[in-house]
Amino acid sequence: MTTKYDWCFSNTGGPYLVNIWHDNMYEENGDIYFVDRTSDWADENRATAIQVQLNRASAVSSLIQTAYYTKAPVNVAILDGTRKTVGLRETSEAKQRELDSVLWYPHHKDKDGRIIVIRGRPQPDDFDPYNEEQQDQKQTPVPPPPNKVEGSGTAIFERDSEIVKAVKQRAVNGCCEFCGKEGFKTASGGFYLEAHHVIPLNCGGPDDVRNVVAICADDHRRAHFGEDRHAVRDRMIWEVLAVHYPNDVAFFEAMDEKSLDIKRSDSGQRKLEDNRIDN
Repeated sequence: MTTKYDWCFSNTGGPYLVNIWHDNMYEENGDIYFVDRTSDWADENRATAIQVQLNRASAVSSLIQTAYYTKAPVNVAILDGTRKTVGLRETSEAKQRELDSVLWYPHHKDKDGRIIVIRGRPQPDDFDPYNEEQQDQKQTPVPPPPNKVEGSGTAIFERDSEIVKAVKQRAVNGCCEFCGKEGFKTASGGFYLEAHHVIPLNCGGPDDVRNVVAICADDHRRAHFGEDRHAVRDRMIWEVLAVHYPNDVAFFEAMDEKSLDIKRSDSGQRKLEDNRIDN
């Protein structure tokens, strides 16, 4: 466990563990299950929750989605205790915790698209979560390209500050989305990370959360100037972004093609180094 109390824990490829309150579990037709509503919780409490709570909620949602699409089991620690609202902020204190000896499985989605996790019952062998996703959801449309502003001989692309904010909120516990290293603490109490467009705007990349990662300063420079920058870019597409947005496969395949164009093109490689580095 980390030194801080988190809502979930995982290693790459598993095992996965989530802490779930006992009163959030239900029993129906012999099944015990819970419904992942952490994204709903974050949306409802975004104005009052502290940043670390939002980061922890995002981590739980990401873990359960990863387990769902890889058909992996989840360990569940069952919590009991007190939960209350102080002022406008929800707080909780666990009095009892017990690690369930039975594995749980992200099984299917309800009519609202929330993942249902069932105790002791794996998904059927022929179940394809990607097909279910395609049937239930439409892909997010690709946004229009950002405006380009010419000035002093350099092309500067307008960036949406709200996208940068959203991506940094997505970073779990203020950690770099690429290497996992925690950003250094800032004077305001937050964590310092930099926003990086994986496919640069001047190479045709969209100003979209699906094309932006929150990473440490070292990895940001590595992505622009490193000897392995092309491999880093591909890993960011498939190991970071595609995991967050698993129903947008066509979007990431298009990014993959642009990544290959940059690698093959001398002008693309120059644009990669010339692209403005934001923080």
